[in-house]
Amino acid sequence: MTSINQQINLYLPELRPRRDLVTASRTVLVLSVLLGLALLMSIVQWWQTTLDQNRLVDVEQALQEQTARTERLENEVAARATDQALVREMDTRELRVQQARELYDFMQGTTLGNLVGYSQHLKDLSRASFTGLWLQEIRIVGNADRVMIRGVAQEPAMLPDFVGRLSGGNSAISTRRFNRLVSARDANQQSLYEFTLEAGE
Repeated sequence: MTSINQQINLYLPELRPRRDLVTASRTVLVLSVLLGLALLMSIVQWWQTTLDQNRLVDVEQALQEQTARTERLENEVAARATDQALVREMDTRELRVQQARELYDFMQGTTLGNLVGYSQHLKDLSRASFTGLWLQEIRIVGNADRVMIRGVAQEPAMLPDFVGRLSGGNSAISTRRFNRLVSARDANQQSLYEFTLEAGE
């Protein structure tokens, strides 16, 4: 009599253990890393926004101060309208307020982060200017590695005084030596002198 051996495999593929690439612990780890990156980006964005808001507050305060000075000057002029020196001073103040407003509008429409480091330069330029000398164009490259200042003065002798005031400032402009000067009479107003100061590396 012939015996029949038959083997039955009960270890079916669906019964074998599965090794999943995506596990709960790995999912939690990935989500934790993503959450950490999002939190870090939020902190950096908040810090940058805070810096920008502080700069904007400084500009607004300067604008308010100039506006208040102009209003006081206008009140004095109304009381003494015949004083020509006072009228000229008022015109100068109004010009400075207008320049401050233009700067304020420019900074509102510009990414303030691009202006990091330039506020001190502008403060020094503002402190160095005086009645009879007007700045029309300013170019500052890097940390005042190259500087170009173009403006108008009533007298050529005002330029050394202006440069001397700049050297007493707090920014890197105070250490720059202006090695090029171009000065000529204004074609439209012969009583004024146009000038260009340049400092390079």
